[in-house]
Amino acid sequence: MAQSEPNGLFEMVELNYQGVFNRNPFSYTGGVKTMFTYVDFSSMTYYEFVNFFERFMHEECKKFYYCEPVNSLMEGLNPISDDVEYVAFIFYAYGTDGVISVYVDHIGVGVDGWLDD
Repeated sequence: MAQSEPNGLFEMVELNYQGVFNRNPFSYTGGVKTMFTYVDFSSMTYYEFVNFFERFMHEECKKFYYCEPVNSLMEGLNPISDDVEYVAFIFYAYGTDGVISVYVDHIGVGVDGWLDD
C-alpha cells in the first residue's frame, strides 16, 4: 500500500453521504459533506476504509465512488469496491494537491450502469 508523502501530509478527502445520485442530469444531491484532512487512508485496506466510514456515518453503505479531481462527476466517477480499485483511489488521492471527493451510494441505485450509457 502507498505511504503518506515524505513531508507528512495526507490527502484531503471530502466525504459526500446521505445524498442520492440522480441520473438526469447526472449529479449527487442532498446529503452532508465532511472533510477528512489528517487520516492516512494509504495505510488502510479497502475493508478498513469501508469500516472507517461506516462507523463514522453509523450506517452501512452499498458502494463508494471517488471522482478524479480534474474531471466532472460524469467523466471522473470511479467505483471503490475492492482492493484493486482502492489502490487506484489512493493513487489519485496522493496525486492531487487539493481535495478528492468520495461519494456514498446508500441504496444501490446502479450508478455503474448509468456511466456506460
